Formats: sequence, C-alpha cells, structure tokens
Amino acid sequence: MALGSVPRAGGLGRPPKRLPRGRRARVEDAALPSSPVEVSMLERKQLKGRTKVTFVLPDDVPDGPVSVVGDFNHWNPAAHPLTPRGDGTRAATVALPAHSAHSFRYLAAGDYWFDDEAADSHDGTNSRLHT
Repeated sequence: MALGSVPRAGGLGRPPKRLPRGRRARVEDAALPSSPVEVSMLERKQLKGRTKVTFVLPDDVPDGPVSVVGDFNHWNPAAHPLTPRGDGTRAATVALPAHSAHSFRYLAAGDYWFDDEAADSHDGTNSRLHT
C-alpha cells in the first residue's frame, strides 16, 4: 500500500457491508477483555445552528489507529482519525448541522468496523446520531 493511502474497507463514499442479521461487530470481538465494557461516548456542545460532536474512545481499546466515518464525511476513513487526549482517551470532533441525523461507524486497524454502543440509535446497518 502506498504511503498516505487509505485502506478501502467498505469503499470510500459508501458504508461498509453489514454483518449477517443479528451479528453486530462489537469492540469486545477484537481481542479485548472478555467481558463487555462501555468503551465509547459522545460529547455534544450546542452552537448557533450547529452541534459539535466529539466521538470518544479509550486510548488503547481497540489497539491501533481508529477513525470515525459516516455520512458526514462521505465514509472517508482519513477525514476524522481519533487523536490522543491527556485523560487516557482519544477523540475526534465534528461540527454538524443542528437538528440533523447521521449514520456512522468506527474503523480500526484499516479493516475492523464496529458500532458505537452509546449511539442514539442503530438503523440495522450503522450507529445513528441525532444532533
């Protein structure tokens, strides 16, 4: 793979293929602690006509780089990588229109897609966020 190129899991511009019905990829499936843990959260800050949403994960769960991808960034894994914060977490912040709904997922290690258990809802394929 060329330096600076992005793996095309799910293909840019479209969401990843869904797992078989009833089987959602979860963070605990990826060589993590055997018991389920709440590993994600969404922080929101209302601005005039916009909502700043910060997607937060622990710094080491899952291992390696993680990006938040969704309809707000055309499913581009390079658009919003989570970066370390001083409190042991990593995060990415996205400004979205107020009173809107968006589909998103996380992409770890270039080919491991997982949902956000803290999302407002799930549409059968992706996590959903309502601003």
